[in-house]
Amino acid sequence: MTRDGVSGALFGAATVFLAAGVLGGSWPTGWAAAVCALVCAALGVTVLAARRGRRTAPEVRDAAPLPGSGTNDTDTRAPRTGPDKTDAEPRTAASGRASVVAAAAVWTLALIVAGVWVDGDDTEATGKAPAKPAPTASLDTRPAVAWSIPGVGRNHDRSVGFWGLGSAVAQGRIDGLFAYDGTDGHVRWGVPAPTREALCAMTPDVEEGVGLIAYGRHDKPCATLLAVRVSDGKVLWKRNLGGEGLVEGTLAVGGTTALSAEEGVVRARSTESGEQRWQRAVPKDCETLAVDADATRTLLAEQCGKGARLLALDTRTGAQRWTRDLPVESDATAAVVSVSPVVLAVDEADKRGTHAFLVFDDEGAPTVTVPLSGAEGILSAPEGVAAQDFLRPVVRDGLLVTLAQRESMVPTYAVAYSLKDGRKAWSYHAESQTMALAVEPDGRIAVLENQGSGRIALLDRATGKAATGVEPDTGRTVGISIYPELVPVPGGHVVLNQILMQAEPAAYALR
Repeated sequence: MTRDGVSGALFGAATVFLAAGVLGGSWPTGWAAAVCALVCAALGVTVLAARRGRRTAPEVRDAAPLPGSGTNDTDTRAPRTGPDKTDAEPRTAASGRASVVAAAAVWTLALIVAGVWVDGDDTEATGKAPAKPAPTASLDTRPAVAWSIPGVGRNHDRSVGFWGLGSAVAQGRIDGLFAYDGTDGHVRWGVPAPTREALCAMTPDVEEGVGLIAYGRHDKPCATLLAVRVSDGKVLWKRNLGGEGLVEGTLAVGGTTALSAEEGVVRARSTESGEQRWQRAVPKDCETLAVDADATRTLLAEQCGKGARLLALDTRTGAQRWTRDLPVESDATAAVVSVSPVVLAVDEADKRGTHAFLVFDDEGAPTVTVPLSGAEGILSAPEGVAAQDFLRPVVRDGLLVTLAQRESMVPTYAVAYSLKDGRKAWSYHAESQTMALAVEPDGRIAVLENQGSGRIALLDRATGKAATGVEPDTGRTVGISIYPELVPVPGGHVVLNQILMQAEPAAYALR
């Protein structure tokens, strides 16, 4: 290579390496270095070809002056001492042509290597080779919001409850009961509250296709009871209750029996007709703390003086099956977590008293106690029992699953306890606040986390491991409130905001 070629190569090297260092933040290596080297060589060969081309052109012009150029026919210059013209000209032209061909070849090679480099960088950035199928991700990313329902009322207004209806969700709002289609969110049916009345109670679930709701006026008892058929929203019957109306939190349905704790009595009615089946008078100096039922068993928790007890009744007839004194020596609150198996949450006024989930066998014998605070932190319990965040715990396949608060001021764990011995079965630590639990159709435990529009982790119910989940797309974010509920529907989940804080939607779907 000539001196000019070397100069061109050095200039190209300096230019390419400087640009690579500025753009990349470091000197090039690997494929980048190979591209730089080839570009240097191509620049050098190109400069060499250009210089040789310029040298060849004057020699040709000198050898054959144009006619009429003013040059004498007789050359008066000194004779040449170098090589003969007829020998030097072909060699110079051939050398120039070879340099051009070489430059083109080197540039072509540089472009090929650059293409491989860029393709390799693309592969490194995405973490997967284009020629191979991408591995199945452990997190299923889907659009965040399929539909949403605007909130109703003012900030801090509370919804009463909800029912999961398979392909639909019914939400008890202050303005009535409304069922949303799980696919597109349209209202399938509604039972609007009468003028100047608000929904004030509803059963935790439905049985045999029927649920109960109740209305009340401002500063008046919750005293209008209705039975609603959930297939079409038809009101089957309506009853106006006397006295103080319903005792708070004491409305239930078991099989075809509607149960309500009213002033001084627990009453059972037919869900089809509203006719009374039986009633049980509340003993003097006692009050009803909680009621729930299934088709065969009704659980009734009562406070009598400073003590409390749990009774099991026959749902169809009201006959008492067994009674068990609770470990309570002061005023208490209670909630039925599960009717079968029997799980009761109790929180009494005495700071050193009972604050726990209590488990009983079918004969009423106590078997397991899970404290609401302990090694796993502060556990979430149903409303009226928990002093901290509350929710509906899950009882499934011999496990009690709830949320737990440890290091932070909000729950960030889901924890499961064995109903056989009360020991911890597993614990799941979320990246953010855990807000609600639900059971998937396949038995997995769904945990709603406060991330974006709501991240849903799907846990193996036996191990608590998050095998998959739903990560909302941040392209469209809706507000999630402080006490949401999570309801699985075909192809996704519905989030119900039970307390509106900052104009959040009443409900929305994640798919």
